[in-house]
Amino acid sequence: MSRHEAKFIKEIIKDVLNKLDPKYLDVPELLVGMDRLSRNIFDFLSTATHDVRIVGIHGMPGIGKTTIAKVLFNQLYYGFEGSCFLSNINETPKKLTGLVRLQTQLLRDILKQDVAIECVDRGKVLIKERLRRKRVLVVADDVTRQDQLNALMGERGWFGPGSRVIITTRDSSFLHKADQTYQIKELKPDESFQLFSWHALRDTKPAEDYIELSKDVVDYCGGIPLALEVMGACLSGKNRDGWKSVIDKLRRIPNRDIQGKLRISFDALDGEELQNAFLDIACFFIDRKKEYVAKVLGARCGYNPEVDLQTLHERSLIKVLGETVTMHDLLRDMGREVVREKSPKQPGKRTRIWNQEDAWKVLEQQKVRAQCIHESIVMRIF
Repeated sequence: MSRHEAKFIKEIIKDVLNKLDPKYLDVPELLVGMDRLSRNIFDFLSTATHDVRIVGIHGMPGIGKTTIAKVLFNQLYYGFEGSCFLSNINETPKKLTGLVRLQTQLLRDILKQDVAIECVDRGKVLIKERLRRKRVLVVADDVTRQDQLNALMGERGWFGPGSRVIITTRDSSFLHKADQTYQIKELKPDESFQLFSWHALRDTKPAEDYIELSKDVVDYCGGIPLALEVMGACLSGKNRDGWKSVIDKLRRIPNRDIQGKLRISFDALDGEELQNAFLDIACFFIDRKKEYVAKVLGARCGYNPEVDLQTLHERSLIKVLGETVTMHDLLRDMGREVVREKSPKQPGKRTRIWNQEDAWKVLEQQKVRAQCIHESIVMRIF
């Protein structure tokens, strides 16, 4: 069977499943590097037990949390009395009406009927009353606040025996009630190469004259599936000169689609101090000793920054490897772009300068300005 025939058959199967059961969720055609992790989670959730099992999936933006949750949902949902996939919870308005909307969707999807909910507290009562005897599957995707979980699944007893709950989040601190947690890590180089090639060239291996250019892009993306897919789509259909042009531009200005996704995590940081800590690390302290970073940040902000470092780590924005603080290159670029965009053409007006050339330019300008002031004062005296 040729690859085109296999693709055609897969599309037919997907279409039939969608018509037979609208709960079936669309997933990418090529899933790379997710088999082992999704199989481990599936084995844990599919084990026949009467307890309510909760799993948490966490990792940085664009790493594939939602994709794995969809794969698991498609594999599991037919075995339950009711199921619900609450997607992109983070995009729901923060007002109480947003939580009521989520509660309404949860009950409607599982009970197959409309339920009127006046307020969040009433919604909690209805969830407990209607679902505590039902064996259900619930996915809460992209949780960013504790009140979201409190409104939807405050206690295990809200759902019937044998129920399963999957939570995806960038912040592992929300998963303290989970029975198992799984962190999604970056793809390996060969997996990245395969995924990028598929989206850029519709093949798992590029032609000979595109191999080196593909390696440049894969190195830039650093194993993040979202980045590989976005870059693949951006380069698809372009010739080699087009590829070179895009890659050269990326080295100067990060890709907007990728940065926009990563920027969500930065904007969600609570308070200016936490955002400043992230920006300081992105600009100056990557691969530096944690003790040194904490000392400098403490002197800058006037308090012990250990809590901030822990929060950034829990939200997958930095990593602490042994005693070293580091972060993914794309998160670093996103942080630096946040600083750069405040004053794109005048480095001297930015809050941080990390580039040596920009630093020399600013110092030269300051030197010239000081010289002009000095000459002006001398002329006035004489």
